[in-house]
Formats: sequence, structure tokens, C-alpha cells
Amino acid sequence: MNEFIDFATEHYILTTAWLVAFFLLVNSLIKGGLSSAKMLKPQEATIAVNRGGVFVDVRSADEFSQGHIQGARNISLEQLKAGETKNLEKFKDAPIVVVCNHGNTAKQGAVALEKAGFSQASVLQGGMFAWKNASFPVSKSKTSGKKSK
Repeated sequence: MNEFIDFATEHYILTTAWLVAFFLLVNSLIKGGLSSAKMLKPQEATIAVNRGGVFVDVRSADEFSQGHIQGARNISLEQLKAGETKNLEKFKDAPIVVVCNHGNTAKQGAVALEKAGFSQASVLQGGMFAWKNASFPVSKSKTSGKKSK
């Protein structure tokens, strides 16, 4: 124990960095575990959407135009958080898969949809990165995805 204390006092910057990293990791795990949004792999997301659902892409319009899932609707995270979900009302009880670049921002979107009363909001695990790695098709035309105001 004395060796540990000696190490911590002699290398306080390294010790502080490790403690911060540890607490950030624990915080992330707790938030992820408490989130009610279900994480779906690309194959599972495709099956869910094929059963009458929709992909909602929360990335910026520029990122969306550079490549998105065919048929996805581009609705910003800010719009979802503000409750601007009028364009999604017909999907109130249908599967909605929220998409971002890596899956982290999409969690916030799925939680916002759940708060707005959408019963089957979920997240594309790994986001567009996982979608592309699974060799699933990506559309680059602006007209194939329906854009929200």
C-alpha cells in the first residue's frame, strides 16, 4: 500500500489522468445501462424497418447528403429534442431506428422520441460506420431520403 501511495504522489499527473478516465468510463457505462433505447445491429435494424418502420438520421444535412441509408429521414437532434416530430406521427407505434455517425448521438435522439411517445425507438449500433462496414448500401442522392424542415 505504501508503494501505491508513493507512486501516486510522485506521479500525480498520471494518477489524476487515470482517475478521470476511470470515472468517465464508469459514467458512460452507467448511462448506457440506464438508457431504455435498444441497440440494433445493421441486420436487425434492416429487419425492423422492413416491418413498417423508418430510419431517422440525426446527422447534419451536409453529412446526410454525403451518404445515408436509402429512405432515411434527416431530422436534426435539436428538432427531436424540441418535440418537432410531426413528420413521424404515422410511425408512433412502428419501429424507428435513429442513426448518427457512430451511434452515440443517436441515443439522445431515441430517448427524445421515447419521451414524445414513440414506443419502438431504437439506435443503429455503431451508426453509419457500422452500416458501411457491413457493406450495406449507402445513397448519396439528396432526393432519396425525405428531409424534414
